[in-house]
Amino acid sequence: MIQSDNMKKYFAILIFLSVSFILCSQDFDGNYKDKTDSLTFSNGKVIFNVSGFGALFTRMVGEGGYEYFDDYLLVNTSEYSGEKSTFEPINGSKKDTIVVKVVSLDNYPIQGALTEFLSASNKVIKGNITNDKGKSQHIKDQKIRKIKVTNLGYDDIIFDVVQGKDFLVRLAENNVIENQTVAFKVKNEDEETISIILLTDDFDPGKDKMKSLEKHDKKVQKSNVLAKRLKKEYIPFYGR
Repeated sequence: MIQSDNMKKYFAILIFLSVSFILCSQDFDGNYKDKTDSLTFSNGKVIFNVSGFGALFTRMVGEGGYEYFDDYLLVNTSEYSGEKSTFEPINGSKKDTIVVKVVSLDNYPIQGALTEFLSASNKVIKGNITNDKGKSQHIKDQKIRKIKVTNLGYDDIIFDVVQGKDFLVRLAENNVIENQTVAFKVKNEDEETISIILLTDDFDPGKDKMKSLEKHDKKVQKSNVLAKRLKKEYIPFYGR
């Protein structure tokens, strides 16, 4: 009789744990979209493409594994498989000057891009704006170890200087997030609709993950950031 009671308790615990796991491990699947914003879930990973949250005017993209609990979605971003900014060392055109040419992925010159010449500790030694030919330049200096190129609406890039070389930089559109944790608040509105709010694109859980999330959540609420409603897309089936 004692053995029977123990078995009942054992199965009760298993059932409780199973139910708890189901409740705490909401899983998403498929593509949720509204105009150009989207969250695409597949095999425990998510690709996001969002913009327009408060001060976020540029589009933010990234991908990685995710966790979902208490209406919070954490995306642990990895290397992005889409288009990213790149740089290419080319033969130097001037003996005493570093020249940086900035173009789009279609090779059109980008005017107005900020080019910063940095020290080894990322201190800005000089900053220039690219001209109508997409070019920026600075007198060679042994203190210059890195170059950073930024432009609103494009993916930032930073790279090491190669002595005696100029650089061709191709900027990809959108702000690519890699190797950071992005935090969203995500709620199920109905079976086909979710609402999302970006809490932060560089989440630090600190000692208490939930407390940190709630802090970001309250900050966003005070800013009156509006949630976006994304609808699940279904692939139509055409029978014979």
